[in-house]
Amino acid sequence: MSHIVIVGRKFSELADRLTQSGDTYTLLQDVKKTKFPDKKFRRRIVADFSSNESLLATVKTLHDNDPIDAVISLYENYILPTAIIGEFLGVPHLPVASAEACTDKFLMRTLFNGASEKISPDFAIVQSIDDVLAFAHSHSFPLILKPANLAKSLLVTKSSDITELRNNYEKTMTMIDKIYETYAPNRTPKLIVEEFLEGSIHSVDAYIGEDGIPLVLDNVVDYQTGYDIGYDDNFHYSRILPSKLSANDQIALRHCAEIGIKALGMKNSPAHVEVIMTVDGPRIVEIGARNGGYRGRMHRLANGIDILGAAIEVALGKKPSIIALKNEPCAVLELFPKHPGIYMGIHNESTLRSLSSLEYLSIKATPGRFVGKAGDGYKMCTVVILHNTDQAKFDKDILTMQNDIFIDTTS
Repeated sequence: MSHIVIVGRKFSELADRLTQSGDTYTLLQDVKKTKFPDKKFRRRIVADFSSNESLLATVKTLHDNDPIDAVISLYENYILPTAIIGEFLGVPHLPVASAEACTDKFLMRTLFNGASEKISPDFAIVQSIDDVLAFAHSHSFPLILKPANLAKSLLVTKSSDITELRNNYEKTMTMIDKIYETYAPNRTPKLIVEEFLEGSIHSVDAYIGEDGIPLVLDNVVDYQTGYDIGYDDNFHYSRILPSKLSANDQIALRHCAEIGIKALGMKNSPAHVEVIMTVDGPRIVEIGARNGGYRGRMHRLANGIDILGAAIEVALGKKPSIIALKNEPCAVLELFPKHPGIYMGIHNESTLRSLSSLEYLSIKATPGRFVGKAGDGYKMCTVVILHNTDQAKFDKDILTMQNDIFIDTTS
């Protein structure tokens, strides 16, 4: 039986998985994200993540009372603290420099530039509108402006000309402090501008042991963005298995993922690699030192792979099994409003609930509340998971989602 510390935020599926396996866990929770920090819970310790000295002092007390065998986090904001704690304890951990690169796209892109092949777009750090305009003058539109160290497409904008780029920059700067305070309170805002890569978007997960050699899943996930379905927003609308890429393109994508993982010097960690298949080959959007969102459910339903179990194995210094036992269709869809406004509900919600492929439905928006774009810092209104053993029924339900199900708003 192992004692595993979950760093930052609790993920219920992970906690349940650890309980089922007979391991014990302690949640090391961020005081800034804790409603009742003084309340005592058997498996929770509250810590100050804004100070490494204070954080490690809390960890030492916990370790002295109940020796820690592994540390793990599934959230972007806590990848770096998890690496720092792992190094302090001497348990298997992601190198701190790799953790910094995995959570900062400027550092990440810089390391990608030293890879054996071209695997990422041109980019520049942004500290003023002059930096944005200088990059624009030497590159072709469209261009992407994005935070270097946020997740979930927050504040990511696409600009087609100088006027739109200037407007997006000014709009981002009015919101950026508030968004970071809400979603990344221990991080300093940082922006980059980069080339827009034309092509289809995909991702693949991997696991890296102490030897630094990636074990990449065979199962590639296809994406649709808000732009793909006619929205003026860069969120991930759908994630779908199995991939429709050719076998050769999937091989090239996994090869690109391996190069990127090695360029970041990753060890003892999961990896989530997002890739765009351009006419010049695969290019990496980003690599996260965690499993991709919803991947535990997706790969369990579609492939019979225990993603969370594999992450636990890697955290304990063991080699995981990632062999697929089946290959069934599965999709996760995030619904945002096409037009920001007051949330009225899901259009054709009864149709949605009657889909034969419906596996999971979570409505996060509240009637009467304002909902908006991911690019403006808003989160999704609804999450839908579809799964079916019958490909034809699944394809029919996906079309229904795309054509008939959307978020109703009023101004």
